[in-house]
Amino acid sequence: MGIHKLMTLIQEKAPRAVKQVQLDLLSGKVIACDASMAIYQFLIATQSFSKMGVPGISELKDSDGNLTGHLVGLFHRTVQFMENGVKPVWVFDGKAPDLKADELEKRKVQKQAAEEEKEAAVAAGDMERAKQMAGRSIRITSEMMADAKKLVKLMGVPCIEAPGEAEAQCAEMVKMGLAFGTATEDMDALTFGSKYLIRGFNSKKEPITQIDLNQVLEGFGMSMDEFIDLCIMCGCDYTNTIGGIGPIKAYKLIEENRNIEACLEVIKTSNDDPKKKQKFIIPDTFLYEESRVLFKEPDVIRDKAELEALLKWSKPDPEVLKSFLIEEK
Repeated sequence: MGIHKLMTLIQEKAPRAVKQVQLDLLSGKVIACDASMAIYQFLIATQSFSKMGVPGISELKDSDGNLTGHLVGLFHRTVQFMENGVKPVWVFDGKAPDLKADELEKRKVQKQAAEEEKEAAVAAGDMERAKQMAGRSIRITSEMMADAKKLVKLMGVPCIEAPGEAEAQCAEMVKMGLAFGTATEDMDALTFGSKYLIRGFNSKKEPITQIDLNQVLEGFGMSMDEFIDLCIMCGCDYTNTIGGIGPIKAYKLIEENRNIEACLEVIKTSNDDPKKKQKFIIPDTFLYEESRVLFKEPDVIRDKAELEALLKWSKPDPEVLKSFLIEEK
């Protein structure tokens, strides 16, 4: 779900759910980290304007031209956790649900358009616009993911490959009591049921943001099922949304009707009223029932013993780590 949409609702309806904390307050706790989301952030953060030669956007690369900004970010973020006594677990995406295919295709098209706009902006000398578009055109390859997993393991940190979405697996580990919270910018972690979502790791000095799911539900006056329906109404990766309905309207509808089925009846009645000027467009592809199933029964590892066996921290291998980072990368 859109970060800003849900955050706006939470800050307005459940402000007690949001807390600014220093990372060291989580000392001793296991944090399940959404690797894919973090890797995108690291790649964007390590882009810069070319200082020499032809104007353009420069990125950290190895001698073969492969991007390495994600490795720099993963290394420093992992060290940041460890220095504060936090035990990170990096969780990587598996296969995306079939229902997400349209969203992934849309992103692919958007990346291509952003790449073309970046080139045009560079040619026009608009470097701010070029950098913005460069961030939107980033593509992560399987080789980059393999390098990221290798780095994490060499640092002695657990690495879990989720069968499906990483944030769903993170949330499952939190629900099992194997992790305290999920570190991600993706608000879907709450929809998947993570008790705590932890975000805002942009600075070592600034506090991070911790969102308490139970406080969100209390502030919203909703059950978990109603919250999931609200998130689907606001927009998620698995379905198109109803045209004309934003987060505030979606909240009001769920608050008054308690589930999407009842909301749809109200919307249809409103659309049929000739006195009502505003019409809400319900797409044929409003797959709310299928989306519900994905949030409630995601493709995750549910065997506690299997997960516990993966949650092993060990001493890093400094020599191999140096060789990998300095000589190879």
